[in-house]
Formats: sequence, structure tokens, C-alpha cells
Amino acid sequence: MATYCSVLFYLFIPELYSPIPVRTIPYFIGAIVLTTFLVPFISIVFLKLSRRITSLEVTNREERIFPFLSIFLFYAITTYMFHAQLHVPNVFVSIMVIITSLILIVTIISFRFKISVHSTAAWGVAGIFSAINMTTSQAGNLLWVLAVILFIAGITTSSRLYLGRHTPTESWFGIILGFVFCFLGYYWFI
Repeated sequence: MATYCSVLFYLFIPELYSPIPVRTIPYFIGAIVLTTFLVPFISIVFLKLSRRITSLEVTNREERIFPFLSIFLFYAITTYMFHAQLHVPNVFVSIMVIITSLILIVTIISFRFKISVHSTAAWGVAGIFSAINMTTSQAGNLLWVLAVILFIAGITTSSRLYLGRHTPTESWFGIILGFVFCFLGYYWFI
């Protein structure tokens, strides 16, 4: 989620990066990719190699807890560093807090219920961009971007259902949680 949002911001709303100099934005995005995608991915591969999980897809509800907790910790540390050490623009810190909180909620839910994390994430990005679309002066320019994001979120959820990875209930719960939490979270923080 953080990687997708940061790249989409760079492409379509670069003023959100202010006061970060334009020439350093790609390095900032690289730091986001490193801390919120590559490090968590490597940790999940390590869990697979150490046989703590049986599959990289982490389809077993009981096996999801430890990987999700570790991902939550990576996001929490990144969010703290962005806020306290690097003084990243508030919009990014806010979005990182929203995403980190969503990961924690999904982790807690996973103790009792298997939720579609793909749907939660895809629709969470849609929720963030829906809120941005409603609050920015560039709403007309972002409408087609939002339409593409909604289309991709729909395809993501449909693929999880088609592949039999989730039930409709698990997918709908992910859709609603991701979209509503991120949409309202953006309004609360921004």
C-alpha cells in the first residue's frame, strides 16, 4: 500500500511531497519500497525457509499472525523514523499511520477470522485516493486515476474469489474494512 501510494503521489500529485526537493523524491520512494516491501518480503521468505510458515501465500489463518506482526513492526518503525527522524511531510506520516494501523487491525482479526488481505490493501488504497479526490483542488485530474484504482481493486478481489483463496464473506469484510478505515482515517489525520 505504501509503495503504491508513494508512486501514485509522485506521478499524479507531486506537490504532496513538498518540501522534499524534486530530485530526491525517487530516493524517498526507494526508502519506502525498501522498508515496506522488500524487508517484509525477505522476512516472509525467511519464515518460509525456517518452516515457521508452510507457504509464501500464508493461506493458513493460524500462520498469518507472526508474519503480520512482523510486517506491522516494520511499518511502525518506518512510520516512526519518517516522523521523528526524517521529518517527512505530514501527509505521508498520516498515511503511514493509517496503513500501519490497518495492518494491526488485520493481524488482530486474523486471530479469529481469515480476512482477504489483498482486498483490504487494494480497497484501502482506493479509500485513501477517494478521500484525496474529495479534498484536493485537482479532483478532476484525479478522477480517472481513482477509476483505475477502483478497477484494479475490483480485479484484485475478483481474482481472490476466482482462485478460491477467499470466500465472499472474507473478501467483503476486506473490502469494507480497507476502504472505510482508510477513507475515514485520511479525514481524521488530514
